[in-house]
Amino acid sequence: MKMHYLAVVGATMAIGSVAQAATFTLNFTNVYTGDTPGGTGPFATAVFTDAAANTVNLVLTHNSTSLSPQFLTLLRLNVEPAVASITTTAIGGKTTAFQSSALGSATDAGTSFDFRIDFGTSNSGGGINRLNSGDSITLQMVGTGLTASSFDAYSTGGTPTQGLLHLQGIAGGGSSKLGGEAVPEPATIAVLAGLGLAAARRRKK
Repeated sequence: MKMHYLAVVGATMAIGSVAQAATFTLNFTNVYTGDTPGGTGPFATAVFTDAAANTVNLVLTHNSTSLSPQFLTLLRLNVEPAVASITTTAIGGKTTAFQSSALGSATDAGTSFDFRIDFGTSNSGGGINRLNSGDSITLQMVGTGLTASSFDAYSTGGTPTQGLLHLQGIAGGGSSKLGGEAVPEPATIAVLAGLGLAAARRRKK
């Protein structure tokens, strides 16, 4: 019994440490509101990585499985309430696509978010400053107490989601709001798989 207790405690501690991992990932696959995009999901992926104290790098990729001429515009995110301000700078990829960011409550598609990032929408030059299919951008975000896990939060009101991304340029002039879903880290999957295996072994005894 004691060994079983220690195993459970150890697994719980492992899960807790995984929750504080340096990377947090959102896949944008499901249509929250609007039209169905052309192509296959995930249409976009957002990877948040701890870069330094109070600093997180976000790589947003418009995956090549999304059909041209679709492009990404407004990204809405949730942030743990302890973070009071965020300064955002484009540091890599298609930096010209970054327009602005703001921390503060905003409602979109019937649910409220904490943080917004806007990208280019102009078709000038054939849309060279849009986040088109296959494009990515790296943003560096700085705020007191900010970590990658700060974005592991849900919107309030309506149907909660961990992020919302506006995809435009769908055939026929339509657009879509895509909900963000967290991708489990490999270590988390391994721990959960181990717990499942241990439970199965106990049932066999």
